[in-house]
Order: sequence, then C-alpha cells, then structure tokens
Amino acid sequence: MLNTSKVEWTNVEIWLNRYFQARVPSIPAGGRLDAPLDRFMSGYGQPFDYRRIQVTELTLTAKRPDGTPVELKMQFQKPGLAGALGGKE
Repeated sequence: MLNTSKVEWTNVEIWLNRYFQARVPSIPAGGRLDAPLDRFMSGYGQPFDYRRIQVTELTLTAKRPDGTPVELKMQFQKPGLAGALGGKE
C-alpha cells in the first residue's frame, strides 16, 4: 500500500477478505507498506493460506494527524490476485 498523501497515517489496519488483518503503527507521508500474505491473521490466530483462499477484498483503514479517518478499498476486476495485479486467471 502506498501513502501518496503529504501526511503520516497512523493506526494502520489492512483487512483481507474482511476476516484477516495486519497492523502497523504508521506509514509515513510518501511511504510504502509491503504486507506479505502470510502476515495476515484472523482474530483467532489463523494465518491467511494463500494456497487455499482466494483474495476477494482488500481494505486499508488509518488515521491522519488531525484524527480524520483514511479508508482505501482495492477493487478487483477479476477474481483473486489476477484482479489485483493484472495477471492471467
């Protein structure tokens, strides 16, 4: 995920399929966050198994310094990673 704004985002949560999440304290202005799929965990401690589970939705939530929320949703044109990365199905 890329923070193209001029302010830092804090309390960053990335949700995969609304069930698995990864958290980081912040993404600096102009910064980038790389989050490998095996880093995502469910609330019950189950890791995301990219070999068995299809990626259908990706959402980032965070806060700007003034407290206003940030929410970014990745729209998939095709199912799974092919839709996110433009690959073949």
